[in-house]
Amino acid sequence: MQVRAHDVDSHEMIPGHLLEDVFGKPGRIMGEILRRSDELRPDPTDTCMHQPDIVGDVSAVDADDVWIVKGPKAPSAIDLGRRADVLDTMGIDRQLVFPTTAIAAMMVGGMDDLGFKMRFGGDNDTLEGMSKPEFTSSFLSAYNDWVLSGPTPDPDRIRMVGIVPTSENLDEMMATATKLVTSGVRAVYVQADTPPGGFSPAHSALDPFWRLFEEANVPVTLHIGTEYGFLDSRWAFAETFADLFQSPELPNNTIQMFSTIHMAVDNYVSAMVLGGVFERFPNLRVGLLEVGAHWLGPASRRMDMYVDVFPGSSAAKFSMRPSEYVRRNIRISPFNFEPVDQYIRDFPDLADVFCYSTDYPHVEGIKDSLTKMRAKVEPLGDEITTKFFRTNAEWLLPA
Repeated sequence: MQVRAHDVDSHEMIPGHLLEDVFGKPGRIMGEILRRSDELRPDPTDTCMHQPDIVGDVSAVDADDVWIVKGPKAPSAIDLGRRADVLDTMGIDRQLVFPTTAIAAMMVGGMDDLGFKMRFGGDNDTLEGMSKPEFTSSFLSAYNDWVLSGPTPDPDRIRMVGIVPTSENLDEMMATATKLVTSGVRAVYVQADTPPGGFSPAHSALDPFWRLFEEANVPVTLHIGTEYGFLDSRWAFAETFADLFQSPELPNNTIQMFSTIHMAVDNYVSAMVLGGVFERFPNLRVGLLEVGAHWLGPASRRMDMYVDVFPGSSAAKFSMRPSEYVRRNIRISPFNFEPVDQYIRDFPDLADVFCYSTDYPHVEGIKDSLTKMRAKVEPLGDEITTKFFRTNAEWLLPA
């Protein structure tokens, strides 16, 4: 069955030596961080972000290569003006585009000194006199300015995701969110590792925040890379975790780190569901990207169990059960190496929740993912196939 797919997770991938041209001083600092990271543990693959030989976005858009070539050399990794040609070649209709190095910048801001040294090989002098949080703030501000500058000529089809950094100051978060929404950004990315504004996501103080996105039909996304304020770096500080692997978003990662990346998002979603955010804002759109999908079915079942265990809780008195809010308000994209067909068989009531993504041009998206995911999903029937590749994603890519 041939379905023109939507893609709920892709990326820009500007290499380190070109970041200053786009993001100024914070880009220069990030370029140096990426250089030191590659020096610490060289990445010989095409996904390495330190490739000073790259002169620009010059690779041809080839029907075979777009599913195979990864990293900054992939067409439209640097120049989003070329992304529409890539989508046409892939057979993709609409797409969310997330950052690459801005995710790394958020990681830096949430890391202690040990984590920064373990992951990036960096000392604080790399940051040119700024603290890690100050660097993160400056990079994310530059990134948002770039998003608002319109790096793609087709912003309806290629939707650049703006970032709302978590702050103890809720007014700051509201100001950033309002600027992004009123400027026409079609999706936003919030951090999962730190309580927003110093509150639970379910606190009434956050109601204006969620209302803003609901009324504007702007999806809120939680994405890999914002778990480092939630999980202590020392959990992965052991000799047996020295066999690190590379990825654009997670340089010098360990199997233990990767296996726990969903935990901050699970916690955030549980707070929203059990705290009544979706009861108060029934049309709020939430996407969970690159954090695996293996956990969402069990999490939904777990939350249903606890409202039965605690019938006096507010959550037990809401108009819907937790799993129903998940089905209505949340979409999640599995890694393309996950057995999503089994997830749908195990949790058929969540068949509306799972969505396809390419992760283009990151290595985690795997080669030829569309063909491989079709082979998994098509045996479940035409209805499920259409949902997975297209209609479920429309919640995050509203017309």
